[in-house]
Amino acid sequence: MRVCIVSDHAACPRCPVLEGELEVARARIVELEAERESLRVQLQEVVKLSELQKADIERYREAYEAARPNHPERVPVDQLQLAFAEVLASLGPSAPANETAETACAEAPPPRQAETSNQPSRAQDPAPPANTGKKKNRHPHGRRPLADMSHMETKEIEITPPEVLAAGGVGFVQMGEETSIRIAFRAASYMRLIIRRKKYVRVEDAVATITCNADIDSSPVVIAPVPESVWANVMADPSAIAHIIISKYDDILPLHRQEKISAREGFALPRSTQCGWLRQAHEVGKHIVEAMFQDAKEHAFCIATDATGAPMRAPDKCQHWDVFVCLADRDHVVFRYLEGHATSDKVRALFNGFQGHLLADAAPVYDALFESGDIIEHCCWYHCRRYFYRALDTDRERALAPLALIAKLFEIDGECSTILDDATRTAKRAERSKPLLDLMDTWVECHRTEVDPRGPLDKAIGYYTNQRDALHRFVEDSRISLHNNLSEQQLRNLALGRHNWTFFANEAGLRWYTTFRSLIASCRLHGLNPELYLEQVLRLAPHWPRSRVLELAPKYWSTTIQKLDPDGRSIITRPWENPAYASRANAPAANERPLARSA
Repeated sequence: MRVCIVSDHAACPRCPVLEGELEVARARIVELEAERESLRVQLQEVVKLSELQKADIERYREAYEAARPNHPERVPVDQLQLAFAEVLASLGPSAPANETAETACAEAPPPRQAETSNQPSRAQDPAPPANTGKKKNRHPHGRRPLADMSHMETKEIEITPPEVLAAGGVGFVQMGEETSIRIAFRAASYMRLIIRRKKYVRVEDAVATITCNADIDSSPVVIAPVPESVWANVMADPSAIAHIIISKYDDILPLHRQEKISAREGFALPRSTQCGWLRQAHEVGKHIVEAMFQDAKEHAFCIATDATGAPMRAPDKCQHWDVFVCLADRDHVVFRYLEGHATSDKVRALFNGFQGHLLADAAPVYDALFESGDIIEHCCWYHCRRYFYRALDTDRERALAPLALIAKLFEIDGECSTILDDATRTAKRAERSKPLLDLMDTWVECHRTEVDPRGPLDKAIGYYTNQRDALHRFVEDSRISLHNNLSEQQLRNLALGRHNWTFFANEAGLRWYTTFRSLIASCRLHGLNPELYLEQVLRLAPHWPRSRVLELAPKYWSTTIQKLDPDGRSIITRPWENPAYASRANAPAANERPLARSA
């Protein structure tokens, strides 16, 4: 700014002009500052609106994922092979040069070339397979053959032509017959088992003869004892109780539905009566399950676990309880429940005493188990794969690469599963898997900064990075599985059951569920018929010593049966099939009305 130097008695003619310009500039600055403040406020409102819209979009996406039906997370094999070849080609010298990579690269189609035209780039369709002259394996046409029917009860009917019947067979000679098979159904129903124990009275001379012998009972009345296979103070036979258990906890039929079914079959069995029978059976089964869980925590090498919610009825609204399933190697399947939401302290108390490997998801409640080092953490590769699969919609080109690498890991695991020796299987699986794991690390580091910071692929990379050590530990021992799908499959029964009974009425119902599901799932694990197992266990358990209750678990049941003496085999035999008792099929008495079937 120019400064005017004048005398004290003279005035500068430009000063008023400069003062006016300065006032205008100051006013303009105030206007700009006000406009800037207004724009800042508008920007804050836009940012806030953008955050709200992003939250709405995320909420809508989660609602859409929850509402749409379950679908298999499948990716075409040719796309995975193509993506795997591109990973090897893009990483160049850093790609692992092992037998697995070379074989996969040789079998995979060539990588896609960048398009130079102005058309938008798109994935090229894979070339059709070459014609080798061999016929494709097609599904056979016609009726599919049924399973073996040799064990089924057979009823035969013979039909003679009316002409032959009218002539009494005169003038006709049989030249053969045509036979056809049909599958028929005879409604199952409860059976009334009448136990007649005959009573005798001693004759006087026989009594006088044996009174001298103190070792012989001299009572004048003699009656046959109740069969040991029958519960003395319960109206139901163990066969009926086992059927109710399987119907409710395996077929997911609530007791009120079983009541309707039994009425339709001619005998209405009230649900209150069924509850009483289940209470008696639970007193037997709970000791077996407790012994199974204790044996699992003491001797299992690896326990795979997962959890799901179990709504519990409450006065105001249902409370959220959690049910955990524990797969102890190939030995036991045990269900446990926790009151309320699962916390670190509750989970620590649940697995108290276990020292070994734990295969679970990345839920924070499990972190407390790994602090002491007694339990080693392992994570599920299918959980990791699910994150990359969800990124296919937003970043398909990049998401296909990790999906291809994970598919190769499972392919190697399946090929190595045929090796019987544990040590050889561990070494072979580790040798073929480690290069792929290194390639996975390299791919993650190369693309970590290229993906959308808030996109699904960034979440997938973050999940893999956080759980990397737990995901890689499966190479240390072949007994450790790559996935935890078996645990999720075991919880599917409870998820389906919630659609039928909605919630558990009380803690006793949840306690019964975990007990009976443990026995049923363990029977499936060892190839046992769960209904027959439960029936035989309910017959034998009252006569079995408590110190050897673990021998009644499904894992040891086949061995236990083989070691039974004749008395024990007689106990597990149904009374009407036991040759020691005379049995006959009785029709209703003349003065008894037969049970009427409901319409």
